[in-house]
Amino acid sequence: MAAITVRAGQKGPLVVEAMTARVVTKDKVHRTGAEERLVVIRQADNPSEISYALSNADAQVPLAELVRVKCQRHRIEEMFEEAKGEAGLSHYEVRSWVGWHHHMTLALLALWFLILEKSRIGKKKLPGRHGSTGAGDLLSSVA
Repeated sequence: MAAITVRAGQKGPLVVEAMTARVVTKDKVHRTGAEERLVVIRQADNPSEISYALSNADAQVPLAELVRVKCQRHRIEEMFEEAKGEAGLSHYEVRSWVGWHHHMTLALLALWFLILEKSRIGKKKLPGRHGSTGAGDLLSSVA
């Protein structure tokens, strides 16, 4: 097992121990599938917490990169929750896939703008009331 520092955390750097192995998977009817990489991650400060992931990454991809990507899941989920509350990501009423794609694109662009504004003015949380968006949410924090 290799010790890998993933990122800076609130209580110091997040350090995990990780290993990888090439495995051959099987599907539900026991057919042999493609060869994949099994990534096993254990937190250094809590050895009883172990997570597993399968990856189709090449053998040339370093273990540290696989671990970093796996540990980003929580931050990505937080981003989607903020997008639902602040940018209206979940407020769609469309009748076609084209309309759905347009809505998702505009909502994610709006979230990107809000994140850029948040970093520009130095706030920790996105502006607004963490519910559905309103006309004064962004204007009240920027003015």
